[in-house]
Amino acid sequence: MSVVIPPEFQPFVVDGIASGRFRSEEEAVKEGLTLLRSREQKLDALRKDIQIGLDDLEAGRTSPFDVEDIIKRGRQRLAASQATES
Repeated sequence: MSVVIPPEFQPFVVDGIASGRFRSEEEAVKEGLTLLRSREQKLDALRKDIQIGLDDLEAGRTSPFDVEDIIKRGRQRLAASQATES
């Protein structure tokens, strides 16, 4: 398979090869596809997590959400971790 690098990406690829970031255009394309696949996998996982939350909400599996309590517990955890560092 042959791939044509679009003109707007050519300077980036050429600079990447010149700097040693990539050994070839093929390596640059491979890196791009690897990042795209990783992003897609993360999006799929996020969509699944969102669906789990929506399913829980629809089934009534929820608990009260108290922002002040969350902030309070966060500050306590931060203080505790800072105390153990000292």
